[in-house]
Amino acid sequence: MGGVWTPKALRGRGYARCAVAGSLLLARAEGARRAILFTNTGQAARAYEALGFTRIGEYGLLVL
Repeated sequence: MGGVWTPKALRGRGYARCAVAGSLLLARAEGARRAILFTNTGQAARAYEALGFTRIGEYGLLVL
């Protein structure tokens, strides 16, 4: 799962968490049993951990 973004003025209100939760419910209804979400901020990570995600590592971007 990726591309979840909330405008700065609307952050901290749970909108992204609701969007992700709704997407997860739809995916589960289609048979998905596992989801992966990438985030680069601690605040977002805490919101997604509340939905059951577990931090499994760090990632970065390499441009050649």
